Amino acid sequence: MPTEPPPPTPTDPSGPPTPTDPSEPTKPSEPSEPTKPDDTPTEGTQEPDGTPETDQSPEPEGESDRTTPEPTVEQEKEIEEVTEVLIQETTEAPEELTRSVEKLTTVLRTVEDPEISPQEREGAIGSAKDIAAALEVINGPGTPAEVRGKLIGIVKQMVAALDAASDPGIPLEERAVTILTVQRCTSTLDMIGDPETPRELRDHLVNSIDQVYHVLMSGEGAAPAPGENAAKSGIRVTQRSRQDAATIGVALETTGRSETSGGDRNGLAETADEASSSLQENSDPRVSDKDREEARRKADEQLARLNEQLKKVAFAQGLPDVPLGEAAEVCANALFKSVPDRALTPGLEKLTPEQWDTEGVKDYWKARESGSDSLDVQAQLQNNEYANAPFEVAPLVTGLADVVPANRLFGTVGIPGLHCLQSARHLDQQGVVAETWLQMVEEEM
Repeated sequence: MPTEPPPPTPTDPSGPPTPTDPSEPTKPSEPSEPTKPDDTPTEGTQEPDGTPETDQSPEPEGESDRTTPEPTVEQEKEIEEVTEVLIQETTEAPEELTRSVEKLTTVLRTVEDPEISPQEREGAIGSAKDIAAALEVINGPGTPAEVRGKLIGIVKQMVAALDAASDPGIPLEERAVTILTVQRCTSTLDMIGDPETPRELRDHLVNSIDQVYHVLMSGEGAAPAPGENAAKSGIRVTQRSRQDAATIGVALETTGRSETSGGDRNGLAETADEASSSLQENSDPRVSDKDREEARRKADEQLARLNEQLKKVAFAQGLPDVPLGEAAEVCANALFKSVPDRALTPGLEKLTPEQWDTEGVKDYWKARESGSDSLDVQAQLQNNEYANAPFEVAPLVTGLADVVPANRLFGTVGIPGLHCLQSARHLDQQGVVAETWLQMVEEEM
């Protein structure tokens, strides 16, 4: 196991050292135009422009009239396309990023394995797209050297985290949370690389990502991973630290959303910087027990403040004026993406079909509106097959509200939590109470 020191923070223009032992990237095949899952029928053919033919046979009575196709084919196309872009951008990128990009293309090949859940695959693809866009900025002749150095450092760190999470020995839940947190961090790369971004905001974002990286790469009671192989063994951080890092990821993602105002961006980024700094100190065993306890206390206070800020930013936009089915769809998909499937199961066990109970659910993938009072839910089962089933909206929403109460909602999913509250509001008019979600609506509106 290497004993080199950990990579420097991305505030160092030189960035952290390049991860070692890269694998050779696979040459991508010619990419094809992806078909959006929402528009792809499960049966019948398509016109050349992707429009379904209108002479499809009707679905049997009792089945959903909207189904979600298996994600693997579409995601494989996305992997081919982003891999080609990465390879093209690498030809002009600084040589120090070559091995990081090779590592990233290896990660993309790894997540093509049918054993990998579609949520994790989607997260890796999303990060790869963000990094490909960042490479274009890095290669741009007009990019300031300081900004280029920060982007290089973040790219190296995020690729190292994805590579560590792809180790087959990593528990599924830890891997899923790490990939999701990385995706939320990389979503801010465009803002970091934007020359119009205020320096103070950029510094808060860069510091937060650096500190989240070190939290993810440090094990329980272990020092931050000094090298790539050490990172793989040190990725096992406590569940609490992972979830705290995930909350900071939500704040960073919200900071980068176009609808977030400038003042809210600065406030979220500053608090995320403070909280992630405390988390990093708390997870560092080189710090004394007394100082680690103090860092934990500070982190708890800062995370509580961050949750309040996320709620404030969300409510500033108001509840979405959408019907129940649409609100429930957005809410369910946000929670399917953000909450471990093990935690979702208790809230959904009364709704799952017998086959799902027999095989076991590996990943709740997507929910789609399929009528005024039901959603078509697709899941990957433990045998890696995909199955669809109709879920009634009312028990689905109340079950999800039991899993993620209102005081944790915005720290878990961010702004999409507004759709969850709108679902609760609609259900209240039907005499169905979604407990804390409805209470928050009544208190805040």
